[in-house]
Amino acid sequence: MVFALCKLRLIFEKKDKIRYLGHLDILRTFIRALRRAQVPVAYTQGFNPHAMLVFALPIGVGVTSECEIVDIQMLKQTPLLQTLKSINACMPPNSVEVISGEYTDRQMPTITKAEYLIDIISKDNIGKGLIENAMSQKEILIDKKSKKKITQINIMEHIFESELLHLCDNTAKLRFVVSAGNVFNIKPQLLIEAVKKVEPGLEINYSLYHRKRFIFDDVE
Repeated sequence: MVFALCKLRLIFEKKDKIRYLGHLDILRTFIRALRRAQVPVAYTQGFNPHAMLVFALPIGVGVTSECEIVDIQMLKQTPLLQTLKSINACMPPNSVEVISGEYTDRQMPTITKAEYLIDIISKDNIGKGLIENAMSQKEILIDKKSKKKITQINIMEHIFESELLHLCDNTAKLRFVVSAGNVFNIKPQLLIEAVKKVEPGLEINYSLYHRKRFIFDDVE
C-alpha cells in the first residue's frame, strides 16, 4: 500500500539544451532533481519501487515546451515556493525549469488541443504564397504512425488554427493549433510533412518545434 498524502502539480519548461531528450530521460532528470532537493516523493511498493510521477502528455524528441504538466504524489506537504525553488536549483542548467506549482486534489485535466510554434529554414527563399497555399488546403493525406499500425489521415481535419507569423528570406515561423491528447494526437513534425507534401519543391533544411500551450476539455 502507498501512503501518498498530497499531490503537487507542476508546470515546467523543456529548454533547448535538452530538445533531443526523450520522455524517459526527462523522467529520470526529474527523479534525480527531486531526490537532491529532498522532496518527500511517494514511491510504489514491491520489488521495483518507482517514484509516483504522472505527465499530462509526454513531449516528443526534438520539441521544446513551456507548458508541460507533471503530477507528483508526495508523502507530506512542504512549503510550496521553497519546494519549487529547491527543485529548480537541483536541475541541470538550461534543461528543465519549473514555472509554477500547486497542491491539488483535482484530476489531471483532459487535453484536447495543443498550440505549436514551428521555425523552418529552407535552402532557398520561401514565398509567402507558397506557405499560405499549403495552409489553406482542405485535404492533405498523411501517414500517421502508431506503435501498432500506420493509418492514413486527412491532417487538415485536425488543424484548428494556422498562421504565418514571420517570413524573411529563407526562414519562416508558423503557428498551429492541432488535436492533442490521448484520443488523437498530432505530432508537430507531421505538420511540416503536410506542407512539404503540398509544396514538394520546398526544400526544408531545418525545423524547430515548440509547444506553446495546452487547450483543455471545456467540461472540466
